[in-house]
Amino acid sequence: MTTLQQLLRTSPRYINLLKQTWIVSVKDFLLNFPRDYEDRGTIKLLKNLDTESKLTQSTKGLIIEKKVLPRWSKKLYEIRFQDEDGATGYITYFNSYYQFKNVEKDKRYVITGKPKHDYGKLFFNHPELKKTEESASLDAAKHHDMGRIYPVYSEVMGIKPAWFAKNSWKLLKEIPRFFSEYLPNEFLQKFDLMHVHETMQHIHYPDSYEKQQRAIRRVFFDRLLRIQLHSLLNKQEYEKDAHHDTGKAINRDRVKEIQEKLPFQLTNAQKKCVKAIIEDLHQDKAMLRLLQWDVGSGKTVVATIAAYYTIKELWGQVCFLAPLSILAHQHCQKIAKLLLPLGIRVQLLAGSLTAGQKAKVKKDLKAGNIDIIVGTHAILQDDVDFHNLQYVIIDEQHKFGVQQRWFFRKFGSPHIIQMSATPIPRSMALAFFGEFDVSVIDELPAGRKEIVTRIVAERDWTKLAPRIEQKIREGQKVFIVAPLIEESEKMDGVKSATEAFHHTMELFPHMKGKIGLLHGRMKAKEKEDIMTAFKEGKLAILVSTTVIEVGVDIPEATIMVIYNSERFGLSQLHQLRWRIGRSDLQSYCFLETKKKSWDTYKRLKAMEETNDGFKLAELDLEYRGAGEILWTRQSGMTDIPLDILTDLSFMEKVHQWGERLLTHYPNLEELPSLKIFLEEKLPGMMV
Repeated sequence: MTTLQQLLRTSPRYINLLKQTWIVSVKDFLLNFPRDYEDRGTIKLLKNLDTESKLTQSTKGLIIEKKVLPRWSKKLYEIRFQDEDGATGYITYFNSYYQFKNVEKDKRYVITGKPKHDYGKLFFNHPELKKTEESASLDAAKHHDMGRIYPVYSEVMGIKPAWFAKNSWKLLKEIPRFFSEYLPNEFLQKFDLMHVHETMQHIHYPDSYEKQQRAIRRVFFDRLLRIQLHSLLNKQEYEKDAHHDTGKAINRDRVKEIQEKLPFQLTNAQKKCVKAIIEDLHQDKAMLRLLQWDVGSGKTVVATIAAYYTIKELWGQVCFLAPLSILAHQHCQKIAKLLLPLGIRVQLLAGSLTAGQKAKVKKDLKAGNIDIIVGTHAILQDDVDFHNLQYVIIDEQHKFGVQQRWFFRKFGSPHIIQMSATPIPRSMALAFFGEFDVSVIDELPAGRKEIVTRIVAERDWTKLAPRIEQKIREGQKVFIVAPLIEESEKMDGVKSATEAFHHTMELFPHMKGKIGLLHGRMKAKEKEDIMTAFKEGKLAILVSTTVIEVGVDIPEATIMVIYNSERFGLSQLHQLRWRIGRSDLQSYCFLETKKKSWDTYKRLKAMEETNDGFKLAELDLEYRGAGEILWTRQSGMTDIPLDILTDLSFMEKVHQWGERLLTHYPNLEELPSLKIFLEEKLPGMMV
């Protein structure tokens, strides 16, 4: 096959530079998409140019005069021209005699650049010029850089955007050799999608902005469809090994039995989610459900009620998976407190146990002497076996990947609930969790007060020290959060946890011995001891990194100070904030920032104005992208434009057609081109 170097007719140096960015073939080169476009097809009179927009624009002019203007250190070359209306404009070059001399007087040129208006003149600085006859218009079919919509590529390894534009133009005729359509014709017609050949053509050199937009939409449709198909194929594969008995009718009395033992009333939202999960447990296929809403909305209670039902009605075992040992201990204590009196055997399996303790737990689990096993990644080991695993609860779903979920396939593909305390907009949930049904607990338990949030400078919150100390005397507790761990990581103006710890000691001299420090580099036992001391009241102030964002429940914690809050996404700030306010006491969150920019203030102001995690997640989409919400920065997966990610109807269509494809073409065996597409790397990025 013809190589990239042969087709481009370029030097080995350029080929080696391209290889460093994984561009090694013609297909790779064409999948390097433009980051922007310039309108070089509309020729404007000078009076119609927009000198404020900073957009690249084109005009046509007759060269009237050329001259050199003396300057102290550089030569300034100036060219005067007239447009077709007789108006005068100027072209300037600094230290560019070669460009200056090649411009011919009394000839007409198309001038393309960013026009400016200064010193009473309209001028173009270092524009691109293309000579043209007086009455002729440029033929876009003959020129890649004039008379058309022109692609602007990112500079790569010192290779200029213009080089990519020139060579992409060369390779357009090669598109049919390297790309084939991988979707059925009915699919293209139903969605009014461009054929892949047209898409590649109009991504690089569109005939119109309408076609460019259609091409971009096809690219992102394909990207989202790829994610959907991977998700749905994972679900299909997982359900292959599912063995669930559906012969038994739902026992509503069993649900009422456990609800009556609760020390509080379930909200209507919780009841609705319990109902959906119980119905799923009686299906013949494995349940895959995402249970989400804000921190403290009662997801764990909902999941635990379903666990009780599974044990009593379906005679199965339950596994509760948590990302941290601290969190596993907390869940184990809460579940045991509720279910032990009802005869349910609950046990912990975490890294903090001794080898002998772990061996005993594993033996009892396999023998069926444990009903609910609560643990960390320590559960996901080859020597862990179950007697009859029916139901898995995964807390903080973003901490566990598909591989961890697939660990459970060998036990008959049990039902799985994944819980997320980060609200995910429905369009994003459809896009990235296509294999899951989604349940939302959109109602906080009675008695929970909204957290009062304020943006402060460091000097402002330190003035609050006496009031904070008074709250501590009343038995309340304080979280202080910093983005870094140690001073050695120091960035300008960014507080480390160790610095924050020392500063807190200075602010509260009477509290020495009651202030603790917690961060992710500590050993599990150290972290556990500190959290235990904080929960039991031996510590009143805990200075920490974001390790506390996952699940720690301290009802007496009513105050949180977050240093350098501008460094966090709104979803993460919201997650941190809900570590307090977990009782009927009024709680306060102070967002310390040294940034004075309007963008920073506007973003953080949203935290003051709302406690609605979904609104904040949507703002994170706008400000920081989907990766901030999904806890991933995987390129090609979450770098999708806001207008696409928030288009619910578009997402629903992609999801429906992903399902339809698999219905008509199980395992995609009849669509080999689509299978190849799913295995290839993602296409180039549109910025």
